[in-house]
Amino acid sequence: MSVKTKLARKAVKTTAKHTARGTASKLTHKPFRSITLLTAGALLGLVVGWLVANSKSTEQGSGTGAVS
Repeated sequence: MSVKTKLARKAVKTTAKHTARGTASKLTHKPFRSITLLTAGALLGLVVGWLVANSKSTEQGSGTGAVS
């Protein structure tokens, strides 16, 4: 394994730990705000995912079989 790969993996691991600890800390100190923001983020993610999925399906299925 190259040095570059090891550093990249270490950076990802450290970032994940930092994010997890920060989220846990915020949940204990300000639970209502944290839950509100996490819910808003999840809903936004669902909406964006739905829009992306629908835009791809309409692009692929735009042919109705009619000859122009």
